[in-house]
Amino acid sequence: MLNNSRLLSFIDKNNEFTINFVEGQKLIQDLAFIHNLKGDGFAYFRDSVLSFIPLITLLKLNENLGLYIDSKSPYFLLKIEMSEHGHFRTLLLPETFEKFPKKLSGDGRLSKISVGQSSPYTSIIDINGLSFLEVVNNILQNSYQIKGKVIISNEADQAAFIMQLPRKNWDKQEQSEAPKELGTFLTEVDPLLKSLFSKGTNDESEVIKYFEKQDYTLLNAKDLIFKCSCSYERMISGVSSVLNTTSIDELFKDDDSIETRCDYCKTYYQIAKNVFLKS
Repeated sequence: MLNNSRLLSFIDKNNEFTINFVEGQKLIQDLAFIHNLKGDGFAYFRDSVLSFIPLITLLKLNENLGLYIDSKSPYFLLKIEMSEHGHFRTLLLPETFEKFPKKLSGDGRLSKISVGQSSPYTSIIDINGLSFLEVVNNILQNSYQIKGKVIISNEADQAAFIMQLPRKNWDKQEQSEAPKELGTFLTEVDPLLKSLFSKGTNDESEVIKYFEKQDYTLLNAKDLIFKCSCSYERMISGVSSVLNTTSIDELFKDDDSIETRCDYCKTYYQIAKNVFLKS
């Protein structure tokens, strides 16, 4: 049995970079059970989730972040929503779509909401001619304006988000003490990450020991769990919205109830007709 997936954040000995490591094997296994995707379709879906999930580390207390992509050619709708707590959920339509493009063409938006906000902060993302991983790395550069990069493993269900930290009192430092560039650090850390990816370990303690041997210090760790916010009450609300344009008789026909399903977690709900006759 696999351990829960975790997001482990480390800092290098010079306090210049963080490596946020996603051990996502349990996470991807859970998605395989929920979503009826096979072959290239699931491989693409897996890469999309592993690319976006590391950005949880950028969320402040009680913040939520969502990425929504409406691909035009070929058509598909992808939603990934996650919280600072490490909870996330995904939606992919149509469910039978099994071959995804290497480059996306369509519309995208990034939505972030904080506690106390009446409406989310939303930004439009240009995704024409980009891979999903390029979309995520563009979000880091343009939406968050930070120097960072997400790397996903081809061998294990794992990923790493490398971020350069702002240097304090840079104007007071000697020119010879110029901070290391992100590209230089990525080159140096590449063998370390490849070696860890090749191990494919699901053991958190083993990952921590691996980084500590390389002079990295653990900053934070949190579980990554698929958790959907759907409920019976929300499904009733959804059916109510349909009844604004459709009569009860048309919707229920001769049945006493209808079955609805959450597109995120595939949970079924039986909604009785008399719920709406009483209101």
